[in-house]
Order: sequence, then C-alpha cells, then structure tokens
Amino acid sequence: MIWPIFSNLYFSIAFIAFIVFVDLLVKFKNAPDLKFYFLLLTFSVGMVGLINALFAIDYVFYVSVFKSLFVFSTLNILTTLYFPKYRYRTLGFSLCILGFSILFMLLNNKFIPSNPTLDVFLVQSVDSHLNIEMKPVLNLIRFFIISIVAFHTVYFWYILYNKTNLNNIYFAKIRAWTWYIVALMIFMLIANIALIFLDNRPFWINCVTIFMLFSVLLFVLKRPAFINKSAKKLALGHKFNQEVDVEINEIQFNLYFKEQRYYTKTEASLEDFSGFLKVKPAILTQFVQDEYDLSFNDLINKFRVNYFFEIVQDEVYQNYTIDALAKLAGFNSRQHLNKPFKKFHGGNPSDLLTTSIIPS
Repeated sequence: MIWPIFSNLYFSIAFIAFIVFVDLLVKFKNAPDLKFYFLLLTFSVGMVGLINALFAIDYVFYVSVFKSLFVFSTLNILTTLYFPKYRYRTLGFSLCILGFSILFMLLNNKFIPSNPTLDVFLVQSVDSHLNIEMKPVLNLIRFFIISIVAFHTVYFWYILYNKTNLNNIYFAKIRAWTWYIVALMIFMLIANIALIFLDNRPFWINCVTIFMLFSVLLFVLKRPAFINKSAKKLALGHKFNQEVDVEINEIQFNLYFKEQRYYTKTEASLEDFSGFLKVKPAILTQFVQDEYDLSFNDLINKFRVNYFFEIVQDEVYQNYTIDALAKLAGFNSRQHLNKPFKKFHGGNPSDLLTTSIIPS
C-alpha cells in the first residue's frame, strides 16, 4: 500500500522540479556559472523523482549519478557564493565524487566488464521498488563521501557565521538561507547513520529521500531575490562589502513613496529620496532593484503612469488637459509622459481620454 504513495510523492517532486527549473530560467539574470549550478541541482532532483516515480528499474543506477550531481551542484553553489577563490578545489573534489558515481553506474549497468578489483563496487540486489542492497564496503564508501560533504558544508557555514561579520542586509538574508542547506546536510548525515540500525530500511530510505528532495526544491525557491540579479562574488565580494549603516524601513518607504505620493514631485530623484530616508543612494538603488526589479527612476515613472491612469478616470479631472494631468502625476510636461506611458502601459495617453477631456 505504501509504494503507490511513494510513487505519487516522487512524481510530485519531478513536477515541482520542472516548475522550479522554469523559474530559474526566467528569473536568474546574471552569473551564468551560478545559474548553471542551480539548474543542474534542480534537474538532478527532478530526475531522481521521475525515475523513482516510474519504478524505472533499468535506470536505477543512474539515480546515484543524479544524486552526485545534487552534491556537485550544492557544493559549487556555496563555494561560488562565499569562497570563489576556492572554487577550483571544490570543483575538483566534487568531480571526484561524480566520477565515482559514474563508475558505479557503468559497472552495475555492465557497460564495463567486471574484474576482481572492480567487483567490490557491484551491488548485491535490486528489487522492483528500486531498493538497492549494497555490499558493506559500498555502504562504508558512501558514508565516507557523505561525511566529507557534510564537513565541507558545515565548515562553510562556520566561517560564514562566526568568522565573517558584515553588517548589511544582503549578508543577513543569505546567512539564514545558508543555514537551511547546512541543516539539511547535517540531517542527511545523521539519517544515513540511523538507517544502518533501523528495521524496514527501504521504507525509511524512501522517507528520507523524499524529504530531502522536497527540501532542496524549497531551498532553491526560497533563494534571496538579489541572487537572481547580482554578480556571483556575493559573500566576500563588492556586494557584501558595502557596509550598511542604516537599513531601509519598508514601512517608511511605502508611507512616503506610495501613500504620500512622493513620485508626484517633479523634483523627485534618487539623491533626494535617499537623503529623505537617511540612507546612501547605493543602498536605495539596491533595495528598489531587489523589491521591484526596477531602477529608481523607472519606479518613479511607473507609479506616475499608474497615477495618471487613475486620475484620467476621475470625474474631478474631466476638464483637465493631458498636459495638466501629466504635471499632476509628476511629469514636467506631456512630452515627458509619452515614453514612460508607452513603456509601462502601452499606447498613447490620449487613448485613455474620453471626449469630455480636452486634449492639449
């Protein structure tokens, strides 16, 4: 009775992985190597889910390769974000793990002729639910690899959390996100130790695997938004070295910018508003980029266009000219309205006007 449930859960993982994969393709703008690792991580999770969902016994040994790709991607994501100067060491180590998994897959799929030396890597049996019975030496090697990976992850977290004290909003967000994946790695290590002593191991192995796969997809989905747009050297690079004396209060930002319609001021500018909030212009720029995916000037123009659209439909302003309405929205003239209007709304401002409004 439990195996159909497992199959459905694995299929859900594959489906969610597809959605996350598309999300990464659409939203990830910069750092192609980092984007590649995230895509590879999501793809490997999806393939593990799909093979297990279909109980595709012919592809059971490919699961080890995809799980190694999961480890490969995770280690290189953390290194690329936090310790780029060690990226070649991590790449080499993770390629060794991947190479071992490929060798394991090739041997057990009979792509390589067996011999007494390599027979130690052959499994004892595989059942119809893809549960693999491994030799003790294989379990020992597997545990050793997981331990090294967990050590690397915990070490990254230790350096980041205890040795690096950067007081800025980016660092705070990404540190909490990193703690999540570190906790998953520790859980994976403990679970693999516990599985040695548990009865009904196939059931518990599938429970742990499903939990890990869902958690990894959540890890990717919950990545800090600025990772999608920022350069790759975030941890010790220029982004994290921008000290933030005062963080932007989002409530205060919304109060002055939206509710009090700061954008309708003709003199509205990045320097003026950052001075008003008592933050550096660079901090305000990054805040707007992270929250709205726009430059500050584009944010002003977008809100001005929306406000223009609002007052055009208000009977109070039915006798106003387009030029007058544009100035009420914060533009210097009708000519300054046309380009932002086309960009954020489409068409021409006059398309909105009824016959009762006198065009300028």
